[in-house]
Amino acid sequence: MNHLLQYFVVVFLAWLAKILPIEVATWIARRAGDLSFLILGKRRRIALENLDKAFGGTLSRKRKWQIARSAFQSASLSMVELFIVEKVKKEASRRFTMIGNENLEEAFLKQKGVVLVISHLGSWEYLSFLPFFTRRPWSVVVKEIKNPYLDKAINEMRRVMTVTPVEKLSSVRTILQQLKQGHGIAILIDQWAGDEGLWVNFLGTETSTTSIPARLAEKTGCALIPGYCLRRSAGHYEIHLEKAIVPNIGQTDWENATTQRLNEALEKQILEYPEQWLWGHRRWKEKPDTLRDA
Repeated sequence: MNHLLQYFVVVFLAWLAKILPIEVATWIARRAGDLSFLILGKRRRIALENLDKAFGGTLSRKRKWQIARSAFQSASLSMVELFIVEKVKKEASRRFTMIGNENLEEAFLKQKGVVLVISHLGSWEYLSFLPFFTRRPWSVVVKEIKNPYLDKAINEMRRVMTVTPVEKLSSVRTILQQLKQGHGIAILIDQWAGDEGLWVNFLGTETSTTSIPARLAEKTGCALIPGYCLRRSAGHYEIHLEKAIVPNIGQTDWENATTQRLNEALEKQILEYPEQWLWGHRRWKEKPDTLRDA
């Protein structure tokens, strides 16, 4: 019953967002973000702790609160942007600017596939418009939502952008098939990766980071392209595609080195636009005792 109730609430909010002008829907989303910043005390504390780790004493407490509040607005906007995806798609040519697409096309010419390495920065869901703009097949690795009704509904919204969602738990075989066919696949790497991740530096502190992109590059020869989608104004976006990061497979500890370089590429984006990153996620956790001396 809880799952169904959650589903119907989301369906109602999606319907409401669809009938409102985009500018009004995004304004409401920002106010919802402000409300969540006030009432979600635990998430607010996590965001402020993360900002302390990343910026230390280089930013005032007031500035960190401003960034944290904006980050909550950004998270709220990301959900509403899924609700209004059909409206945005109808006017996509005037609502999006592509920067660095030549880097992507150069990578695709090698016919080894492309892994778009991304973070929860800006309108990360709208990177799913890349199939629409590039006219190439793309998939995105997604984490399954516990509520099956919501999981199905949100994946259907993603498919409006002609991207194929691939469940994280069953993704390896599908990813390899897509890359062998020269397709593109997007992978988020800025969340805590647990025991499966490598311990490398991220925003000044060592933490667990997935090395899946590095391992895919070693196995398939695919290109690793950092990418992000910024919000420039209500309903207007800027997609950035950077130069490929090439692993030095023969280098000692190449997997760690490649993962570190990918982290650094994402760091640069996040530090430039901190208001648009998901600071409320517990990105840094204690290193397990079994790994402390490794």
